[in-house]
Amino acid sequence: MEDQRPDKPKQKNVIKIILVGSMAVGKTCLITHYQTGKFLSEIPSTCGSSFVQKKKVINGIKYTLNLWDTAGQEKYNSLTKMFTKNANIIILVYSIIDKQSFQDLGKWLKLVKENNGEDGYVIGIAANKSDLYKNSVVNDSQGQEFARKIKAIWKSTSAKEEDRGINILIDELVEMYVEMKKDNDNPNGLKLNNSNNKSKKKEGGCCRRKGNNYKNGNDKENEGRDKRINSKISTISVEENNIDKNSDDEDF
Repeated sequence: MEDQRPDKPKQKNVIKIILVGSMAVGKTCLITHYQTGKFLSEIPSTCGSSFVQKKKVINGIKYTLNLWDTAGQEKYNSLTKMFTKNANIIILVYSIIDKQSFQDLGKWLKLVKENNGEDGYVIGIAANKSDLYKNSVVNDSQGQEFARKIKAIWKSTSAKEEDRGINILIDELVEMYVEMKKDNDNPNGLKLNNSNNKSKKKEGGCCRRKGNNYKNGNDKENEGRDKRINSKISTISVEENNIDKNSDDEDF
């Protein structure tokens, strides 16, 4: 098993996903369903935490998703808190037939923030056991309102084989995290144009002009610098593509 200690530095293209919530809300079943597409009716309670892996390709880039299952019992809270460290995606899970599990979402969110701060990750909410909707004691609007307050994505889910709620939720969260990370990695708005590999700079950047008609003796120097930067960017892009092509593809 891959070393995924909470204090281990983040690896390239590995996304850590944590499911947290009260006991018996169905976290293990959801992870199993997402990984295998199957529903397991009898699964023992999780002790501590465990994780499974799944591969995913987004915009031609390969990612490894590490999905962590955490225990809902209070006696394991310290372990759950430890394993949420460095999480990229947090999924709060509650059961629609267990009102207390919904009321506990605030507690789980607080636990996550104590270890991860206020940002750097995205949050989803899984309203689980939708197949038992007739017995629901928490309606959809309550879950959606809570999600709105904490700026999370809400989805109705079930671990039953025909349901794809957890797949949709995780896929949306992964794409959101990838976009967020891309923006954070390019704080100055530097982007690559795939057609010509020219760089684009936001107004106000280091190479900002004072208007379309502004010219001075440094223009030629700036143009030469831009060409050198673009050349380096193109070289880096080619090298990264070569790395992707030469990587181990057995799991994809």
